[in-house]
Amino acid sequence: MTREAEHAWSDRLHRAALATLGSESPDRLAEVVRSHLASLPVARLLARSLGAAIEPIACAPRSLDEYLWSALAGASPTPPAPAPAAPKPLTGEGPAGTIEVWTETELACVHAAWSLGPAWRAAAQASALWLVEHIQPDNATNHPWAVHVFAAMGAETSNPELELYAQTLLHNCIVGSGRPDPYSALILLHASRAIQTG
Repeated sequence: MTREAEHAWSDRLHRAALATLGSESPDRLAEVVRSHLASLPVARLLARSLGAAIEPIACAPRSLDEYLWSALAGASPTPPAPAPAAPKPLTGEGPAGTIEVWTETELACVHAAWSLGPAWRAAAQASALWLVEHIQPDNATNHPWAVHVFAAMGAETSNPELELYAQTLLHNCIVGSGRPDPYSALILLHASRAIQTG
């Protein structure tokens, strides 16, 4: 991603997040989770990875997104990354349950994987390419998981489909009320920081 594109996306995501959060202080992030998202394991891990003093829910991770976010939050070791392969989802191509739940889980995995080192980043890229080919970004979730992954890959490859995917994920979480819900705001804040750290 060029520096200009990096800065523009990071700033765009940061502004959208703060429209809801008001502040990115660790105390404010912890308050948002306690007030709105306390029962969601991944939301708690997401806030913890952003520096909030939030303890993970006291149970072992049950799904790949929980494992990856637990690792990113420093609550558990990073699992081994899958071997490099052709574009495919991290969670497997046979969605269990509804497509909406599967897509949200897959996107949350891609989001976390991007920041877990080179092998996991390669797996995130492979999944993102598969998702662009097979899953519409407005098909399942209004949470902007992995928006930064699609934005970065779109800028690096000049692939307009990846850029459009990122734009749609951002648009979907704002369109209802003009600003993101608290969960989406935390996701956007993390995505903004992930772009900044590279």
